[in-house]
Amino acid sequence: MSDDFYNILGVSKTASQDEIKKAYRELALKYHPDRNSGKDAEEKFKKINEAYAVLGNEDKRKQYDAYGPERFNQQYSEEDIFRGFNINDIFKDMGFNIDFGNGRFSYGENARGNDIIYRMRLSFMESAKGVDKAIEVKHIGKCTNCSGSGGEPGSKVVKCNICRGSGSVRRVVNTFFGAMQTVTTCNECGGAGSFFEKKCKECRGKGGVYKTEKVDVKIPPGVKDGMRLRLEEMGDYSKHGSGSIYIDIAVTKDETFEREGDNIYTTFKVPFYTAIIGGDIEVPTLDGVKKISISPGTQNNSEIKLKNQGIRRLGTQSYGDEIVTLEIDIPKTITKQEEDLIKQFKDIHGASPKDKKKFNIF
Repeated sequence: MSDDFYNILGVSKTASQDEIKKAYRELALKYHPDRNSGKDAEEKFKKINEAYAVLGNEDKRKQYDAYGPERFNQQYSEEDIFRGFNINDIFKDMGFNIDFGNGRFSYGENARGNDIIYRMRLSFMESAKGVDKAIEVKHIGKCTNCSGSGGEPGSKVVKCNICRGSGSVRRVVNTFFGAMQTVTTCNECGGAGSFFEKKCKECRGKGGVYKTEKVDVKIPPGVKDGMRLRLEEMGDYSKHGSGSIYIDIAVTKDETFEREGDNIYTTFKVPFYTAIIGGDIEVPTLDGVKKISISPGTQNNSEIKLKNQGIRRLGTQSYGDEIVTLEIDIPKTITKQEEDLIKQFKDIHGASPKDKKKFNIF
């Protein structure tokens, strides 16, 4: 007796598509092969995907409801069920590496390798200046025993006796619309038309095996929060072309700088006496402390632009600017001597205009 797909996903027959998708994601995460091992987990994961491939497709769901579990499975092959089903679209935002060409399932064997998403967190300075990172990626790598061919070393290549070398199989399927002839990829040879007489004992003929590898990633200067970088041919291996690794960048906020476009902004506190008489101050930049001069009578919230001291524009040799906002620092406590001096300044400030130096202060 066939298992009921609604029971497999733990939803009612009146469940909405959103409810079905939510249940599927939770179960697929729980039983994903990256988190479990053994035949039982593989079989459970396959059942979950099979159930969602049908119930998550409204047309297939209508046929399933009309036929019932037993008759539906008699009418439709595994290849029919999974046609058009792409688990990658569902799990890419979670950063999972999903594959159906690794011996767990028989369909999709002529597809390129899966892409992998890796989330990388960078400091503000790393994003601005660029950095080399070494990451660990769990993926399907090329089998070293067969060099990715899928055949045991020394094994002969023979013509497929199912498709007779064509790589495809014609099949008649009964549907609501009558008998329909379909042409599908041959499961026996994966569409190649031939195969090795003996499959590789390490990868079971797939050409790739699960492994954890270190990948060196060169982050260029100027990357932004939310940016995605692509490493071609670094994803899952497949005899039909390897996938890519996508690096999603998350940049940690900095205590000193804020970024807008390729410009950076910072606030620097200036002693009130320096603001009055002018002088040199040392402000932070991406390349360390830089000495600059401010004019006498500098006002609170004045801005100074440091040309080409901002973020390097991605893929170029040009830079944004650094904008420094000057905040006049008034001390909260002063000594008696300081108080007397300030009172003297106040008295002098009350002198006639012709005795005053023009600083544009207060």
